[in-house]
This record gives sequence, C-alpha cells and structure tokens, in this order.
Amino acid sequence: MSVRSFSNIPSLLPRRPVHRSFLLGLAFIGLSACADDTPPEQFTAPDFSYLTPLHLDVASITVDDRSAPAPDSLSAKAPTAPDAALKTLAQQRLVGTGPSGQGQFIIKQAYLQRASDDAVDGAMDVQLNVADSSGQHTGYVHARVTRHYTSTNQSATSRASLDALTKQMAQDMNVELEYQIRHRLGSWMTDAQGNPLTGSIQQQNLSAPGSAPSVTPSATAPATTGATTSSLSAPAGNQAVKSAQTTVQSTTSAVPDAIFPTGQSAAAAATKSPQPNVLKLPSAETTQSSE
Repeated sequence: MSVRSFSNIPSLLPRRPVHRSFLLGLAFIGLSACADDTPPEQFTAPDFSYLTPLHLDVASITVDDRSAPAPDSLSAKAPTAPDAALKTLAQQRLVGTGPSGQGQFIIKQAYLQRASDDAVDGAMDVQLNVADSSGQHTGYVHARVTRHYTSTNQSATSRASLDALTKQMAQDMNVELEYQIRHRLGSWMTDAQGNPLTGSIQQQNLSAPGSAPSVTPSATAPATTGATTSSLSAPAGNQAVKSAQTTVQSTTSAVPDAIFPTGQSAAAAATKSPQPNVLKLPSAETTQSSE
C-alpha cells in the first residue's frame, strides 16, 4: 500500500494576508507607546525666597494650619494646595530675630471650590499673633484674600487652572500680609541683627564700590524743605545776573577805547550861563510907572 503525499496538492482555500495584519498591529502598538510617552505637566511651587524677609522681635514663629477642606473642595487636585502655599509664605518671609517671645502664624482658611462649570472660587485667611516672653505685650494682624477664576482656553478645574489660581492668591496674600505687618506691628519689626526699626533712620550707601563717600550735612544745620529751597533760589539767580552784568562791564572797560586809547575820559560838559548884565531885576521906579 502506497502513501501519497499531499504537500504538492494546491490549497483550495484563499491565502489571508497575515503579514499585513501583523504590520498594522505593530503600527498601532507603536502609536500607543508614543502616546504613553507624553511627559506630564510640570508645576513649580510658589516661591518667596527672592524677597527680603520680615524680621520680628520674637525668638521663633510657628505655623498652625487650622483650615478644614470642604467635601467638594478642589484643593487636593491642585499641584500645590492653598494651605501648603501659605506655609511656604510664612517660612520664607517671616523670621524671628528677637531674644525671646513667640510668633504664631495661623492658617484659618485656605480652599479652592467650583463656582460653575467654567469658574472656580478661592480664599486664603490668616492671622499672625506675637507676644513677649511674659505674655503682657502682644499684637496681631489679620489678612484675607479671595479670587474668582474663569478659564477661557481650558477647564477651570484642570491642574493648570488650579495652579494659576493658587499662585495668584498666594501673591495677593504676600502683599496684604506685609502691608498689615508694617502698619500694625511696626514696633515689633527689627533688622537682620535684631535691632528695632521704630524710631531709627535706616541708611544705605548707594554709591558705587570704591567711590568717595558722600558728605553728610551737619546735624545742627536746619533741614531745608523743597518749598524753602525753591523760594531761596530766586535771589541767588538775581545775584548771578548781577554778577554776570558786572563781569561784562569789567570786560568791556578793559578793552582800549578807540577815541581815548590811553584811558583818558571825556571832558565834562561846559556850564553855559547868560552873559553878564543881560538879566536885570526890575527897579522900583519901573514898577511905579506901570501902575
């Protein structure tokens, strides 16, 4: 019994383009991989280290976060939560340089919440308390900022929108807090060495390095206001004009005269009077005859 081989029998079924389907599958996988390789958005935290710190006459300053996020709050979705931005603000701008005392930075409110489909509301509320070691000398300031953010080119609740809103509010709080401290806690402010700022004049050398120092006026000299300086400048100008005129006259007199080159002056004008016996007084006889 012989066995025939069917390898040479042509297939009656059509061949499927397996290689094309395989290549299309590889291309789809490659596109998916490229889409997954898109780098995520990068966000930087608010930074206030470039600003001059506000030095206070306390030994230390603590941060107390008492803000309670609402159930519908968007703060957790933001790249930097509002309360975290306030903590950075307090740590970078408030510095205790005193020998004793305590400062307390309280975060009372910090939130982001949806206002509508294309808008988000935000608020920051803080209070700064200061007290000496005995607790008898105390002070405080309160600052609050709010913002309403509306996005036109992207979702108002996107991470980019929430990050922009948080940074705007943090910058607003930075300005408001410094204003309140300077106007209400001025007696608590010091320089970097702990010296009080109240009642002292802060001087800064504005001349370039290596140049001669400016002359400081005497302390006994009276202060001159702008109005006084302006009122005294007019006589000085008149005196300058007179001096200029005197100089011109002196210069002119120094030039040799064409008529009197040796410096002689013109003779005085002769006095002219009537000749003798021309004018006579009326006599008494003439007067009587006229009568």
